Amino acid sequence: MFSDRFVVCLSLGLGLTILSEFARSEEPGVAKDDASRQSIPWDTLPSGLDPTLVIDLAMEDGCRREGIQLAPECDDTLFIRRAYLDLVGRVPTLDEANSFLSQTDSNKRSLLIDRLLDSEEYAAHLAEVFDAILIGRTNPEQLRRRTEAGWIDYLQRAIRENRPWNHVSREILLARNESADKQGANWYLYARNDKTQEIAEAVSKDFFGVRIDCAQCHDHPLASEIEQKHYWGLVAFFNRSKNVDKSHKNPRISESAIGGFSEFANVEGESKPNELVYLGNRSVAEQRPGKDSKEEDKDELYLDSTDKSYRVPKFSRREQFVEHVLKDHPLFAKSMVNRMWGWMMGRGLVHPVDALDSYHPASHPELLEWLGRDFERSGFDIKRLIRSLALSRTYQRESRQMAIADPKWFSSSIPKPLTAEMLHRSFGTVLVPKDLNSWNNPITRQEFTRLFPDVLTEESMSNVSQSLLLSNSRILLDLITPQNSDLLSRLVSKELTSEAIVQELFRAILGRNPEEDELKVSAEYLGRPHPKSTMLIEGLAWSLLTSAEFRFNH
Repeated sequence: MFSDRFVVCLSLGLGLTILSEFARSEEPGVAKDDASRQSIPWDTLPSGLDPTLVIDLAMEDGCRREGIQLAPECDDTLFIRRAYLDLVGRVPTLDEANSFLSQTDSNKRSLLIDRLLDSEEYAAHLAEVFDAILIGRTNPEQLRRRTEAGWIDYLQRAIRENRPWNHVSREILLARNESADKQGANWYLYARNDKTQEIAEAVSKDFFGVRIDCAQCHDHPLASEIEQKHYWGLVAFFNRSKNVDKSHKNPRISESAIGGFSEFANVEGESKPNELVYLGNRSVAEQRPGKDSKEEDKDELYLDSTDKSYRVPKFSRREQFVEHVLKDHPLFAKSMVNRMWGWMMGRGLVHPVDALDSYHPASHPELLEWLGRDFERSGFDIKRLIRSLALSRTYQRESRQMAIADPKWFSSSIPKPLTAEMLHRSFGTVLVPKDLNSWNNPITRQEFTRLFPDVLTEESMSNVSQSLLLSNSRILLDLITPQNSDLLSRLVSKELTSEAIVQELFRAILGRNPEEDELKVSAEYLGRPHPKSTMLIEGLAWSLLTSAEFRFNH
């Protein structure tokens, strides 16, 4: 199955040397135990290499050194389901799956990935993911407000146009966007209602992959590089900002030229002045007023503006942050790489994905460093990053483990629970409601996000409320009927044997043919005497739709 051989040439001074020949074993999924082969010399690995190749070399080298057997490549049936879920947020339709499976082009997986990444569904899906990460799960009213503010449209447009992540991040954190197509970016800060500590904690987590909450009262007890001054320094970058009292449909954040000077105390009672500083001691110099002096808010401290409610200071702390801290920060690129790795692979190279600190070492630190630099060199191209991950053998492995191994080695694919949006959209895709709008209404979608809020969490835990939705809620049960579902309507209207109905349900819902024992047991169930035989079909469809196999991307 893995018959191709890779040779990587590395530039060493003016000459070339061979890194190693990562030959495949004749036995599928087995890494050869050859002690003579070197590990990857990361210090001399040249730029310009295909990141997909580097990913696979690193993963396979790690498993070889650990003596871990690799899972084989997944088949096309599993691959198309996995790719559709990750890239467009739903399972493929039966027609889409059949079309892909019938293709004989050896490059068809790559072609599918490119087609999905260029689709409008990709932009809408990734915008949902970014919204959940950057804003979090909220109630229907808050969702309505940020939608009307243009935040969702802004994310979709940025992803559709594949705008560089560093440009998008700058627009979000500087929050001075006046044009209609970008003003929605202001919502990230605006939504937090001038709560500067909440802003600082969110910015650190979302853009640098570091939780600094613990440093509010003292230096981090486990990660020494995270100091209390970094927490209050990040707060200081945003504590002159204030929402303009306007409609949420026109979110704007003004900024004062004065104030924001204070002191913070540690648990021992020692006080220190807050300075404009963040991780890595990236600091911005600012003249502090004398102890007894009083600052005066003068027009000359601001850029010219006729609107006194919305002012931009000549020395803007937010602007200093994006120009001197955000820009070129070593954690900025690695954070996005790690987050997208976690999204595609089931967990980050650093796990959890927002714990890029010394207490949580990366499973493959050299690879994370290399991918971070490659992401920068690509112009912070998110689509290219996701494509590289999707094309890798690491992503395309089966989820069954060949032997017990720590998931950090990625020797097999890690099953991932579907997000609320993915689960909701996949139900609609499979059942094809006759009135699709009735299923896609905001109330129904919001109920799913309320009960399935997790996105990229450390671990997935099901609860009673989720079980009740899947087993008793009329929201779902009313959909699984011939009256509302094209799939079930088609099955009950045909003259089909029990075996044929089972096969169609398995292919439509799980994307595969039933195993022999599954076919036997399911057909026997459908063959039972019942005054309303359609209820048996509904019951089998329900059991497949609510199964772990459907609710997980594996």
